[in-house]
Amino acid sequence: MKKFTLWLCAILVVLFALIGFRYGHLLTKDEGTIRLVAAISILDSTSHDFVEFDETIFVTRYVSENSGESRYDVIKKVLSDLGWTYKTQEGAALFFQKDKDIIFVETKLFTRHYFLWNVPIEASEK
Repeated sequence: MKKFTLWLCAILVVLFALIGFRYGHLLTKDEGTIRLVAAISILDSTSHDFVEFDETIFVTRYVSENSGESRYDVIKKVLSDLGWTYKTQEGAALFFQKDKDIIFVETKLFTRHYFLWNVPIEASEK
């Protein structure tokens, strides 16, 4: 029983060290929260294009992999599925229109591998 406990502890220590090595630097970022690190680990271990990691009364926040020039395609597809039409990009904001309503999705490069994007709550309500 003692050997089993010792092995279990050793495995847990190695596992936490590997997780800390892979995702620990994300915790030092301004927005480095446990939820964001968990979302990034889900993104890394699945075939999802994006993962929701936070929701406020104003926006739903997502994280996606930075795929270079085509990184905003995932945002355009999500909003298109909700009935919004892509209009233009100004800086880090993407503008969408549905009927006479206009919203913008704010994006932010989190690391060179991941970017964050905020979708207004009203995008999914209408």
